[in-house]
Amino acid sequence: MSLPGSFLLAASLLAPMFTATPALAGGVRFPQQIPQPSRESLVAVLCDPQQNGEDRMGALMMLAYQARPLTLKSVTSVHHLARGMFLADYARCLGLCGVEALPHLLALRTNRDPDAAAEVMYARVIFDADGVGLALASLRDYKQHPYVRVAALRALADRSSPFAVTESLRRLELEKGVVLFECLAVLRRNPNSDHIPYLINLLEVSSGRAANEAVAMLQAITGYRIANDFRTWKHFYLKHKAEGTEFRREPDDSTKESSLSYMGVPIYSDRIVFVLDSSSSMNETMTAGDHVTRSSRSVDELVHLLPHLPATATLNVLFFASEVTAFADGLIDLDAEVQEQIATFSLGRSPKGGTNLFGGLDSAFRQDGVEEIILLTDGSPSMGELVKPIDILARVQRYNRWRSIRINTVSLRAPRRAEAFLNRLAAENLGVCKALR
Repeated sequence: MSLPGSFLLAASLLAPMFTATPALAGGVRFPQQIPQPSRESLVAVLCDPQQNGEDRMGALMMLAYQARPLTLKSVTSVHHLARGMFLADYARCLGLCGVEALPHLLALRTNRDPDAAAEVMYARVIFDADGVGLALASLRDYKQHPYVRVAALRALADRSSPFAVTESLRRLELEKGVVLFECLAVLRRNPNSDHIPYLINLLEVSSGRAANEAVAMLQAITGYRIANDFRTWKHFYLKHKAEGTEFRREPDDSTKESSLSYMGVPIYSDRIVFVLDSSSSMNETMTAGDHVTRSSRSVDELVHLLPHLPATATLNVLFFASEVTAFADGLIDLDAEVQEQIATFSLGRSPKGGTNLFGGLDSAFRQDGVEEIILLTDGSPSMGELVKPIDILARVQRYNRWRSIRINTVSLRAPRRAEAFLNRLAAENLGVCKALR
């Protein structure tokens, strides 16, 4: 097996997981760098048998997050430790070793962990001489785990294979969930007028996040500010086609449709988890002499939003302080009674304790079916399993690499360093960060 000569490894396997696009991420900039260990120090810990296993696995996770080339010897030095949640990190790091790691990756291909299996598929498609054929076969095999099929499609795109766009367009009306979101992500890399009829047809058969992302692309391609309305999009498309004119006009911001939002963050999905800070600092007022606290502002905005969410919405609300408190065990249908119960639950909160931010995020990822997370905080993590921002970013990437959950963040008068972390968390996970001061 050999790597095609025209394929550039650095431009594909080592590319960032997500690219912030104007339609979804708003050109986020990081005002401060997030401190992180050097690659050299991480490799030293990884290869040192005198280090405890937990530290070596922590180094493995961070090396997977940094996604820079590694030597096979350094990665396989921890093959006996890579178990459970660290198996996906191990598989990804093997992929960062290049084509020589293929035999080790093949040994993992029957593993039942879907994240690890997806990493194996991705690397095989990238490095195998018949990687394109392997990816196409995987996409046709609906018995494969969705994460594996997502990995196959993403690897096609990272190989710059024309099949990536072809398959994405063809599958818009066939797929659902994470595979459909990946099809849209592939098209977002280079949206053009050829995509218009496929995106319009998707509006007829889809709703929620997929439809809203399709509308965002249609607006970017055409300049029209039409909302999520299949018939109107179809009308203008057929009109331009009959007239032989380009389906394009200069955007008019004065006619731009207002979007559903929380604290200024647009909401794309109807399967949402709100993760709200309830630590003691949320008792502080928004401005000097004001009676509105940070907590009351965040809760009032949520209560006001609930009646405006679509009838199809399912959601949950999590508050994090020293511990995480959830409204329900999982996503729940949002009827009038539930709206009232959420309002009572949220308005009854009394902020106190520390800031277990990762605990809130971790609980949100465990909600079956979640497509969008909205995280609000006024400070930096201070307690919980993970406290360092770089560790949280690395763990979230592992959770989200093949799930593509959209993570939005709200920085509510947070310090600049915390705001930089929230910016990066959103930008790396398809979301936007709104800073309120």
